[in-house]
Amino acid sequence: MSAGFLVAALALLAASLYLSEHYIEEYQRLSAAGDVTGAMKKAKLAARFDPFDSDALEARAYLLQRQGKDEEAERVLRVAAERNPPDFVSYLALGNIQMYQLNDLDAAVRSYNEALERNPKLILGKSSLAQAYIRQGNQEEARKAYEDLRETNDLTYQGLYDLGRIYVRSGRPEEGVKTIRAAQRRVDDDLRATGQSAAVQGLRVSMDLAIADAFVMQREYGRARRIVSDSPAEQAPAILRLLNTDPEGYRESVANSAIY
Repeated sequence: MSAGFLVAALALLAASLYLSEHYIEEYQRLSAAGDVTGAMKKAKLAARFDPFDSDALEARAYLLQRQGKDEEAERVLRVAAERNPPDFVSYLALGNIQMYQLNDLDAAVRSYNEALERNPKLILGKSSLAQAYIRQGNQEEARKAYEDLRETNDLTYQGLYDLGRIYVRSGRPEEGVKTIRAAQRRVDDDLRATGQSAAVQGLRVSMDLAIADAFVMQREYGRARRIVSDSPAEQAPAILRLLNTDPEGYRESVANSAIY
C-alpha cells in the first residue's frame, strides 16, 4: 500500500516537473514574441507546478518589470529567493530593481551582499555593489569593491573610470589620473577593435574632463585649462569660464560632486 502510494507520488512529481518545464519553454517563446500577457500566464503555471524552483518566479518578475510593476516584481523576487536560498540570481535581480527602479539603495546593498555570499566570485555582483555604494555616497566601500575587482583583473573600463574619480575626490588625485588614464587606454583599445561607438566616444571625452578635475584638485589649473580648452564636450566652455574666473570655487565643487 505504502509502496504504491510512493510510486504514485513520484509519478505525480515527475509530471509536475515536466509541466513546469513545458510552461517555462512556452513563457520563453511568448516573451520573445512580445506576448507579455500570454508569457505571464505561462510563468504563473510553471511556478504552480514546481513549487521548489525559482526560475518561473524570476521569469514572472522580469515580465512585471516590463509592465512597469516594479514593486510587485520585487515581491515576487523575494519569494523566489526564499524558495531557493542557495541561488544568487534572485538576489542579484532584486538588487537591480531596488537600485535602478525603486531607488532603495540600502536594500540594494543588502541584496548584492546576499548574492555575493552565495557566489563570492560574482563579478557583476561586485561591480553592482560598488555602484550602489557610490549612489549611497559611501565612496570608501565603493573603492574597496572596485580595488577587489582590479586585483583579479575583472574591473571594466567603466569601473576603472569610477575608481579614478573616487581617488580624485578622496585626496588621491595623482592616483586618480593614473587610473583614469588606464581606463582611457582600455577605451581606445575597444574603439579600435569595435569601431566608432558614440556612447564609448562620449565616455572617452568625459574621461578627459575627469583628468582635468584631478589637476584642479592638485591646483594645477594651467594643465586643467589646456585639457578643457581642447575638449569637444558641451560643458567645456562653462568649465573653462569657471577655471578662469573662480578656480578655487570650481575646485570645491569638484571635491563635493557626486560620481553619478
